[in-house]
Amino acid sequence: MADMILTRQVLELEQTQLALFYPILQKGVAVLVDVGCPLKSLLCDQFAIPETYVTDRITTVFLDNQPVDDLDHAIIGNGSRIALSAAMPGLVGATMRRGGFYAALRHGISQLAQDGPMTHGKGTVTLKLFNLLLAEVGPLVLARGILLERNVFDELLQHLPVVPGSMPDCGDRVLLSVTLTN
Repeated sequence: MADMILTRQVLELEQTQLALFYPILQKGVAVLVDVGCPLKSLLCDQFAIPETYVTDRITTVFLDNQPVDDLDHAIIGNGSRIALSAAMPGLVGATMRRGGFYAALRHGISQLAQDGPMTHGKGTVTLKLFNLLLAEVGPLVLARGILLERNVFDELLQHLPVVPGSMPDCGDRVLLSVTLTN
């Protein structure tokens, strides 16, 4: 990222426009974070998601394509990929549910507790949100800021009813922060 030019953009949009971000949030957005911390710390401390919400509502968690049961021992690294979902229906949903009855069926693919030295510092993760979390966690992620390639940002602007004032065409990537109002 150091060799790319980064433009910062802040938008204030109506709550009704949140759905425009759903495809981007489902595909995955890059987010600047402090790495080397447990996944639970990332969610609660950096994204300001209440601990009870993380524990009770975010039931399916993947870190680097592996299901996670223990959020306190899954360590976030630079470039980690995180997928979050509320409860999913059916046997697959029950099997992937964090700490669920059928979690033993996926033992061979689950994220194991990580021991050893942690590399702390600034980095990026790719965050994906699904189902109910789009509307519930999406605003927190957008307010914190997401990194978008310039062409993705330009395409997003085409779908917004209110386009921000002139923005210099100088950035390869855009750090977009979105505040949603009623």
